[in-house]
This record gives sequence, structure tokens and C-alpha cells, in this order.
Amino acid sequence: MKLSILTNGETTLSHLSEAYQLLDQNQKNQLYLTIIDLGNRKIDELEDVEATLVGADLVIFDAHGVRQDVVEWLSSLLSKGTAHIVPLGGNSAEIASLLRLGSLTFANLPRQEGHTHAATSLPLEGMDEGKADYEHYVRFTEYWRGGGTDNLLGLLCLAGREYGGCHLLPEPKEPVYVRELTIMEPSSRTVYSSAASYRQSNRYDEGRPNVAILYLGNSNPLDTAECIAQLKEQLEAFVNVMPIAFPSVMNIPLDRLRELLLGDGHQVDLIVNLLPFRLGIGPGGGNQDGAVQMLEQLDVPMLHPLLLNSRTEQEWRQSASGLEPSLLLVQVMLPELDGSVEMFPIAALQEEGEDAELNVPLKRLALIPERTKRLTDRIRRWLALRSKPNAEKKLALIGYNYPPGEGTVFGGSFLDTFESIARLLSWLKQQGYHTEELSAAELRARFIEGGLVNSAKWSDPQASSQLIRYADPHFTQKLSGRSWGEEAISRWGQPPGDIMTDNGSFLIPGLMIGQVFIGLQPSRGIHEDPEKSLHDRSLLPTHQYTAFYQWIREQFQADAIVHIGTHGTLEFQRGKEAALSGDCVPDDLLGDLPNLYYYYVGNPSEAMIAKRRSHAVLIGYQAPAFTEAELYGEWRELEALLHEYREAKQLAPERCEAILQELQAVAKSLDFSAETVEHMEEELYRMQRSLIPSGLHVLGDSYSPEVALNHMQFVLRHERGNIRSIRGLLAERQGVRADALTSGKHVSLLRQLDEEANALVTAYVSNKAIPDMYKSEHPDWLKQLEASLEYGYEAYLRSLQNEEAEGLMRALEGRYVPAKLAGDVLRTPEIMPTGRNLYQFDPRLVPSRTAAERGAIVAENSIQQYREQHGDYPHTTAVILWGIETSRTQGETIGQILHYMGVRIGGGVGTFRTEYEVIPLAELGRPRLNVMVHITGVFRDLFPNLLEDLHELFRKVSELDEPDELNWFKAHTRSMEEELLAAGYEASQAHDLACARIFGPAEGEYGTTVTRMIETKLWNEESELGAAYSDSQQHVYSALARGQAEPELYRSHMLAVDIVSQIRSSHEWEVTDSDHYYEYFGGLAKSVEVMKGRKADIHITDTTGEHIKTESAEHAIARGVRTRLTNPKWINDLLKHPYHGAKVMASRFEYVLGLAATTGKVEPWVFDRLHDVYVADEELGQKLQDNNRWAYHAMIETLLESEQRGYWTPDEQVLNQLRQKYLELEGELEGE
Repeated sequence: MKLSILTNGETTLSHLSEAYQLLDQNQKNQLYLTIIDLGNRKIDELEDVEATLVGADLVIFDAHGVRQDVVEWLSSLLSKGTAHIVPLGGNSAEIASLLRLGSLTFANLPRQEGHTHAATSLPLEGMDEGKADYEHYVRFTEYWRGGGTDNLLGLLCLAGREYGGCHLLPEPKEPVYVRELTIMEPSSRTVYSSAASYRQSNRYDEGRPNVAILYLGNSNPLDTAECIAQLKEQLEAFVNVMPIAFPSVMNIPLDRLRELLLGDGHQVDLIVNLLPFRLGIGPGGGNQDGAVQMLEQLDVPMLHPLLLNSRTEQEWRQSASGLEPSLLLVQVMLPELDGSVEMFPIAALQEEGEDAELNVPLKRLALIPERTKRLTDRIRRWLALRSKPNAEKKLALIGYNYPPGEGTVFGGSFLDTFESIARLLSWLKQQGYHTEELSAAELRARFIEGGLVNSAKWSDPQASSQLIRYADPHFTQKLSGRSWGEEAISRWGQPPGDIMTDNGSFLIPGLMIGQVFIGLQPSRGIHEDPEKSLHDRSLLPTHQYTAFYQWIREQFQADAIVHIGTHGTLEFQRGKEAALSGDCVPDDLLGDLPNLYYYYVGNPSEAMIAKRRSHAVLIGYQAPAFTEAELYGEWRELEALLHEYREAKQLAPERCEAILQELQAVAKSLDFSAETVEHMEEELYRMQRSLIPSGLHVLGDSYSPEVALNHMQFVLRHERGNIRSIRGLLAERQGVRADALTSGKHVSLLRQLDEEANALVTAYVSNKAIPDMYKSEHPDWLKQLEASLEYGYEAYLRSLQNEEAEGLMRALEGRYVPAKLAGDVLRTPEIMPTGRNLYQFDPRLVPSRTAAERGAIVAENSIQQYREQHGDYPHTTAVILWGIETSRTQGETIGQILHYMGVRIGGGVGTFRTEYEVIPLAELGRPRLNVMVHITGVFRDLFPNLLEDLHELFRKVSELDEPDELNWFKAHTRSMEEELLAAGYEASQAHDLACARIFGPAEGEYGTTVTRMIETKLWNEESELGAAYSDSQQHVYSALARGQAEPELYRSHMLAVDIVSQIRSSHEWEVTDSDHYYEYFGGLAKSVEVMKGRKADIHITDTTGEHIKTESAEHAIARGVRTRLTNPKWINDLLKHPYHGAKVMASRFEYVLGLAATTGKVEPWVFDRLHDVYVADEELGQKLQDNNRWAYHAMIETLLESEQRGYWTPDEQVLNQLRQKYLELEGELEGE
């Protein structure tokens, strides 16, 4: 008999080999076994399979972990034959239709309650034909599920004896496998009926903590028993261990699990969860709320170390990514949704030779000693937080000082960090920690006036005496012992080096308050040594950076670290993208310390980098409240003139011309580009309704009822499918389609609807009922209104709460911090209240249908705008895929990319593979257009599934049977392929790269060097910025390439770019509010300009409002300046925060300069306005100087730099006054 087994299971191959070797030669002569290792093979690598399967009498097919296209190809191949086929494994449902065993087929499997049952024992009454085959099928599945040598020997014998007449084979023994959730010793496989019987048998030490290990008890698809037994043995040196074996990851009986974990007075203190997927929710779904409720009831940390079932330790160590996309999803991303922490590998495959007879590699799962020790050490730390009295705990509170110096101490997105730390000290003291309370003013004085900063520029040289001095005679030896230590010495010189050192000692910027250390994370050395650091994209930490964390671990001996605010630099140090090793810098510097991290809830993408690359428990903090920008100064005068003009049209038309001339004169004085009355009204309406953050957030603050009401009104501006916008509903009540009210002609009606919507929401909050005036409306309309108001009211109530103090205190006590989605507070109001362990939007749900539809509008807007200006379609549009935008919008830019190519979402959204449909050309009505996609390193790490999906779509569109003149994407691919073949590339590689459109940083790298150049001012020509961007982003991502530099391919794509497009998706950041806009959008635009010798069109699409608006970059920049930078409301709200307010404003000055240098779209009047508001207004200038004189000096310096670089041409008097102000400030700073 010829038996063929197809599988991807690495340890299963070894068990099959061992089982077959137990047969003697005569038995093997009867049962000829062939094993096909599917591994990560692709279709074009399976030439041998068809020949191997020819003549097979029985085929066993396990599709678990096999590529979908390979599964489909094999299924088609197998369905054509006549052999018995037994589909098995975790993915058996999708190949169940292949079943053909004797007279048993998929069609006549027993059914119960409408479900087909494969691999389960059911009553077989009435099942005459195929009854024996069904019983054999059930046994096959049980053998396979149980795995291991004995079970697989039974499988071989059953197959041979029953379907091959192999009478020499021994009688198969009964399958042995875990059938239900139970306590089971991994080595002996002894099963215990209850927690009490297990404790009694294992002599629990009542004085020790109790730890539960959750693991898969069966040996297929991965044999973990040996590793679990070894881990258990190591843990039992200091804890009681309860090993809980699961039969599978699906259909978990949570009541039984709760019973074991809670015990009878012996509740577990910590869980080590070694299961993939979410707890209680396997690939088939399950009770997610039940599992989370159980974890909240247990209130213990759940650690989730990884078992690498498809990589050897060597392969993992050599990998920059750390994990394949499929493993990242099931081992990291999904467990994060449960609030799991500490996700790094502790075991990997180990090669043990090859079975020459069966031609299969032999591997087993083995612990990684260094990683296992890291896990056990971290378990000790978490347990110590649970048992140690708060008064004895030592905490390190770490803030940031980037760029280094006096003007940027304790930075954090949207956070008043000084006030927050003061409040944090009060919380800690209230909870019994040994510390004292300090006000924000006292903290500012101690740090800034006392010179406790990184690389101080203005402080008195004697101030360094206030810095903590740290000298370790063994530092060089310890550093040299690190895998990256010698390279660090080569880069920064012999320790201690020149940065933040004094007389052989490292300087630690911070202060001790009882047993709490408050310090500043060290500089990365970029600004201290810019010439050498500027273009080093994988910069290693300075010696002082390394010494800082070593001091916290070894000298101060902290029990935990708390990083405060978004974001630091530790998580962006060199190392793997996920699944870190001890050689990764963040892991190395943290050691075994629990890392708790206050992180801004509105930045889910970089939050996940912090979580995965610094093992952080993220405690989300919210944004400051939003408010309408409103109009001010001359803008109000302009609005009044517009009202006067409208009234004159009705009552005194003869006055219109004079008023119009006055309008145009005022508009010109404001550098307002709108020319018609309608355009003026529309733009003023947008400016007035623009939402801006009101100041900064202080940890622990929730919204007041008044602010919460505004929040509810803002939330209900948006359409959300079944949750309608209030304005939209009110418009329909008047018989008007809300989406048609987009032009200046309807501003009056829009204002009326806004007022009515706000009044309606206010009345609902006051009375908890819909006002009587609406109750006579159509029932369907009323039902929609009620649903929207209820949704908004839930957002209102959530915003009145804040759990930021509770979340941190729970973590510091070694308790469970419930998980919560991070995202945009207005798009996704469910993220509030904050204070929970953040996770990202499920990447399997990206792109959502709504996001794809909105992205298609973005694409269509840009196409039409280009056609209006140039009379033709754009050949190539370059877009930037940001992790943060994709997480917030669920993939609007993905939808944009799809629409250019003429592709839309099909089925499968939310499953492991979203399906896409190519829109027929006749329906599309235009050519398929080419795209070039630029990704950030953060996007790469968060959405590896989308990298695969997009490249597969690029290949598919490139191979469509369509003429080049109607498929410009395909034509460009063909041109690229010809160039690559001519350059000597192998055919398959040339085709793969020709189809590729995704470019980004090299593996393991983040960001570009453009921001460093702007910050350090080390550039002369704009072309240097474009070259720096290209150098950082020229790495291609395709099916065969991951982050490899392809400069010529990159250049060929860039030369084709007609449009550079960027989406602005959040109210939190205008184009002028983030350095990433000039870094990526500006950097890409400048790079295209440098390569092509002319500018591309550059568009920004605002998707924050009710209507998607695509406009030129200069208009978007102008709105950011007018609604924020020069808006007294924005300025005054920031000035309520001493020190931090001016610091925020100074950063915006730098961003405007960056946009000027990279986009060329910052008009000179912008700098005029900045000067008029911040310098010429002496009263405001004094307020800024009082708020943060170092930041104000930087603002003046940026204005001078703008003039020096030719972006601003003030008259000589203004320039001289500015220079004089700069010198006065410099003198004051130097004299302090």
C-alpha cells in the first residue's frame, strides 16, 4: 500500500519518522510511506507533489498553516484522483469536502442540528453504509489530534490494515489524546480531576504564589510537552505551578477554566498563557466577553510568551522581523486583545538531522535558555509587585527631553507632563508609596532651573553638581559582553564617552523623592554629535543611555519603570520588529523590569511598537477636550461683511458692488485666496467649525459635563452606518440630502442645521428624551434619531469617567489591566474612558467596507482634480501608508489604492484573508492607474497582512488580460520587468519586483533622516532633504523581497509619479501639527521633484469632516496656521499650561519650516503672520517668555532661519527687530 501524508507540522514530521522507524522491513514493504513537507512552499515549488501522489492508495492531508493558494491547488489536484482522502488538522473544515474513505464521503457524514460533524463520535443508528469507514475516520482524527509517536504509529497501522491489506502491521492501539480541559502533568501526562487533588498530590507550598500554565495538551500540530515540563520545573523553584492542558484553542469551557484558576481558596496569582489566538476564541470564534470577564475576576497578570512553531532558533535570531505575519497575528496581535503582556519567544524549533528514508527534516521544540530565564525573572518581578508592600517598592518615573536641552523637558503628546507627574506623586503617596508630593512648579524649578536636563545649553556649569553621578568600574566589561557592545564603543568611543559625563562618571538627569526616582530618558546623541549621527538609521545607544537604564536596574534597584507620555526612544532602538531577543537593545536595557507606559490613546500604531518592542503595559491617556476654532479678529470682520453682503442682495442690491470690493480688500489683507463670495463663506464656515484641542491633558482629568456635551455633539457629526449624524437626519427632515450641502451656496442652511442639532443634543442630555417637537415624525426617522442620540449619550457618559490613575495603580500592584482599543476619540468614542491596556484595531478587519468606500472617494477626488488641471488621468499616484492613519480609519488609504487600480472589496472581511474583486473595465469607465506606495516602519510592523494582500493584488492586476492602454498599472509592470531582466535579474525575481509597488525603510528600521536634518539644521540645499528621504525609503517589500534596497527600481517608479497624495484623518493633528507630515508627505514630494526635475501635484485630503475634501497642500497648510497657530483661542488654551504651552508652539514653528523646505507650499505670508502674532505683539511675546523662555528663543531662531533660507522676506526693520529680540533673549539665557 502506498500512503501519502501532506503536512506543514514540523514536529509532526519527526513523530511520523519515529513511528515509521518502529516498523520492521517486512512491514515497511507492505506499507510504503511518503511524506510531503508543505512547509512555507509556494505553488511553483511543488513540482514534485503531483508525481508523488500518483498511485497513492490513501492520502492524509493536513492544511494547517499552509498557504491558501497551495491548499486550493492541492484540493483541485486531489479531487481528480481516486485514492482515499482523509482531510485532517486545524483547517480541516475548508478541505472537508475532499473526504473519500471507502464508502464514506463528505456528503454522507452524520449531521446533527444542521451541522456536518467531522471527527466526532456520534450515534450511528441508521447509518449502515459507511459506518465502519466513519468509525475509522473518527479514529484517524483522534490519532492526528493527539499526535506523538504512539498515536501516529496507530494511524499508520490503521491506514495500512484497513485500507491496504497490510496484515503484518500490528493492531493499532486506542488513540491517546486530551479530550477535555484538565490539569495534566506535561511529562507523565497524569491527569487530575480537580485543583484540590493536584495540589495534594504535588504538595503545594502554601507560602508560595500560584502560577497557572495554559498549554495545548495534544502533540499536534506542535509537541510542547518537553518544553512545558522544563518550564514548569524552573518555575517550581519559587512558585507552585498548575499545568492546565487544553484539547484545542476552540470551544473552551470557560466555566471549567474559571473553576480551576479560582480554585477553592487557592486562586492563581499569575497566568502563563502559551495558547495562540485569544483566550476562549480560536480561529472559529467564541465567547470573547466571557474570557475577559473571567480575567477581570481573577485580576492577575496574564503573560503570553511565544512558542515558535515554524522557525528554528537560528532563523529567529537572524530575522529582523522576528515573526512571520501569520504568527504575529495569532501569537501577538490577537492575544493583545485579552490584555496579555510580555510577548517574546521562549522556545523554537531545533534541527536534529534528517530522515534519509522519508526525506524529511527532523525537528523538535526546544526552550531558548536565555529567553526562558528572562521569562522566569519577569514572573518573579510581577509576583513581587503583588506581594511587596507599596511602601517598600522603588519606582522609576521616566519622562523625555527630546531634543535635549532646557526648552523641551518632559515632552509628551497632548500632555502637561509636569502637572501630571505632580498628580502622580500625590496618587502614589495616597497609596502608601514612600514619596513626597511636589507641585508642578516645584518640579519645573528642580529640573529646569536646577539644570537636571540632557546636554544643557544654557544652564550654569555648576548646575551639573545637581545631577546624579554614576560610575561603574565594570561598565566597559559589561558593555563589551553585549552583542552590540563593541559596535557601540566603535561609534561612541571608549566609555564613559563625551555625552553627559563628568570626570569619568555618567550624569543621570533626575531626582530622588523617597523611593521614587523621577528622571529624563537620555538623548540618543543625534544633536550632540550630528555630523556622525545624521544618517545613521540604526543608531546604537550612547554609553550614557545604556548607563541610565543600568543605574535604574542595578544601583537604584527599581521594582518597575513607568514611562510617561508619547513617546520615548527606547522602543525605537535597534532590535527585531517583534518577538525580541536578549540582543535587542530595548529588551537588553530593560532587563527583567516591568515596563508600564502612559501612552496617548490616539496613537495606536506607535503604541503597539512600544508594547511589542519594550514589553510595555500601556496605560492609555486621553486627548484634551476639543473645541471649535471659531473666528477671531479680522476674520470676524470678514464674516460680518459677508452677512452684510447677503442682506444687501435682498434689501439693497445697489450696495453689493461696494461691499464686494471691501470684502476683496479685507481678504487680500488676510492673504485669503478665496475669490468669490461663495468660496469665502465656505472656507470661513470650515475654519469656524474646525475642531482644535483645547490645551493639554493632565493625567486623571475627565471631561466636565459642559465639555462632555460638546464631545457628544462632535461625535454625532459623523455618519456611522446605522448611527446617523444628527445634522444629516435634520436635513432629511427638511427634505434635503445632507451630502449635497457642500458648497458655499448652502452655508446659511448648514449653520441653521448645526444650531438645531446642538440644541437637540443639549435637550436630550438634559431630559433624557427626544423633544416633543420631533415625536410626530415618521417612526423610521424617529428610530434612527433615537439610536443616534443613545449612541452619543453613551459617549457623553464615558467621557465623564477617567481610569488613568486606577490603571497604573493596578499595574503597580501586579494586577490585571483590562485591554481597550486605541484610536480616534471622535471617530471611535468607545475608546473612553482611558486608563486601560491599549491594543490596535484588528488588522484582519482592514480595510473595512466603509474605509474602502471613503478611500475610493479620496482617489476619485484626486483624479478629477488632476484632470481639471492637466486634461488627462494621472499615470501614477504616490501615497503614504501610515500605521496611525490605517488604525484610526480602518484603511482609508488602502481604499484609495484599490480604487486607482480598479479593485474593490469582495468577501471575507474579518477572516484570515480578505477577498478582493477586480472591477471590469467597462464598469470602471477609465484606465487602471498606477500607484506607488510608501510605508512607514510602524505600518510594516502593524499590518504585515496588508503588505501581502497588496502585493498579491499588484501581481493580479499586472497579469490581467487587458491592453496596456487601458491598464496603465500592467504597462508599468511590463516596463519595469524589461528593465530588471536587462539588468540581469533572474526571471521570477524580475517579475516579483516588477509587480512590487511598496517601498519603505529597511527591515527593523523606523523613520527617515529628514527630521534629524531639519532639527539639527545640518542641510544647505533642499535636494539634500529629498535625497535623505529616498535613501531611507528605497527598500522594496514584495513576495520575495522584504526591505531590500532597490535604488534603481525605486527611481524608475518615482520618475512616473504625477501626484503625491496624503490623507489627514484626525482632528488632533493639522498638517502643521506633526513632523511626520513634512517628513513623509514633504519628503516624498521633494524626492519626486529632485528626481524628475519638476514638482508633482501634491494633494491633501481631509477626511475628518462630514464631507471628504481634497485640496492643494498650500490650502491645507494655510488652514492649519489660521485655525491653530495664529488663533488666540488655541494659543491661550496652551498658555494655561506653564512651560509646556510655549514648547508646543515652538515645535509647530519647526514643522512649518520643515513643510516650507520639503513641499514648497508654505507661502511667505505665513511667516509674516507668525511674526505679527508671536513677536510684534509684545504682550503675547512676554507671556511666551514667561511660559518658556527657552522655547520662545527657539521660535525666534526658527523665524530667522526661515528668512536665511529664503522662505520669508521681511523688510529690514522687521528683520533687525527680530535679530535684536533674539540677542536679548540669548543674553538673558546666558546670564542665568
